Amino acid sequence: MALATYGVETGGSTLKELGRKVQAGVFKAAQYGVEEVTWIKALEKYDAPISLREITHELDVLQATGAAFIPEGGKEARPSSPTAVTATVSTLLVNKRFTISKTMQMILQKQGVRGVLESQFKWQGRKAVEALRARQGDTFYGFSTGTLALISSVAGAVYTLKDLYGIAGLGSLSHNRRVVDQFVAAASGNNADYIAALNPSGPALRDVPRKVIAKDRALNTVTTDVAITGAVANDLIVYAQNVENTTLAGGTERDLNPPGLLDGLTSVSLHGVSGATYEKWNAALNDASGGRFTGIKLMKAKDAITNLGGGTANRVIWAQGVKNDVVAQLQAGLRFADAYGMEMDGSPKSKGIEFKTSRRVPDGYTFVMDDSNSMRRLMLTPDVDTPGMDEGDKLQDDSGSIFSVDFLFTYPWTNRGNLAGFSGLTQQ
Repeated sequence: MALATYGVETGGSTLKELGRKVQAGVFKAAQYGVEEVTWIKALEKYDAPISLREITHELDVLQATGAAFIPEGGKEARPSSPTAVTATVSTLLVNKRFTISKTMQMILQKQGVRGVLESQFKWQGRKAVEALRARQGDTFYGFSTGTLALISSVAGAVYTLKDLYGIAGLGSLSHNRRVVDQFVAAASGNNADYIAALNPSGPALRDVPRKVIAKDRALNTVTTDVAITGAVANDLIVYAQNVENTTLAGGTERDLNPPGLLDGLTSVSLHGVSGATYEKWNAALNDASGGRFTGIKLMKAKDAITNLGGGTANRVIWAQGVKNDVVAQLQAGLRFADAYGMEMDGSPKSKGIEFKTSRRVPDGYTFVMDDSNSMRRLMLTPDVDTPGMDEGDKLQDDSGSIFSVDFLFTYPWTNRGNLAGFSGLTQQ
């Protein structure tokens, strides 16, 4: 007599409809923080109301002179007094938008998040703030011109990039932060950067802005959805993220970035005042000789800041590779009795100095500053504010709303002499 055959009834196949689909939630799988935002908040506040007509401050950058030793009963000195020099500050608005369907708005308003892993609206708002803060962190180092990079070579719609912020050699393949690291690429969808190429002569817009659909960090290349007509080597690359896509002034960020640390360190003119005309309107020290960053170089920076700017250095912002090399120097010279009691990642210290680093600090650079009177912060609000659900605008003819996240700020410079910098430094 043969036994009837049967199989095992399982919850994973034969009775799978009785099982529940389980989703554990949304997990942050990458680092999106911007350390520079915290550093900026620690800068001295630029205490002035914001005016769209004009914001100025006066710079005391002229040395008084004309004191004379005179003979008994002789003629007294020629009268003279130096004047102040006017610096002009421009505020800048950074804007991020997102949309949400009317259907999802109704669901979230009536039943909350019971049917979703996380509120779509809160997710979009948080990611919008991340986008604004990333721009804030990048521009903390850059130039008001808005230059992101230069084109090295062109192959169809593929562009090999070089010279981060327009500085020769910066952001190369040997660096921790490469040129393409500042771009977001997407083969589909709208979550991608749009860029424009500018003829350096003028500058002039080469073509309409194009979407970055791919990037290759190993080659420092970006690919756009359509080739940029006329783009050639040494063209300037700038962001072109708004919906106007035909003009240099309206559709790109040319001359629409705040003046960052590199501007303060290297530019001849800043806030309409020329360092060539007024010698004290320059950084205290701009050392491009390279080599290892040492305690002697830190002492030179401190002295230069005191001598030219009259301040006291209290902050060092250095590239991660420079920091690692300094630690290696200190470990090499360390003498200790118990090797097992030594901290493996001990941090360099200097009295009165706060050391800061992040992945955004340009490779090979160290900035030394008095953050109480050098670069300052001018912000309409203390931080980026996200909109509420009822603050959107109805989309024309579409069932949905559009929301804006805006932040008005800039970095006014009041004393460039309280900044010193080193570039081309050894890294590990």
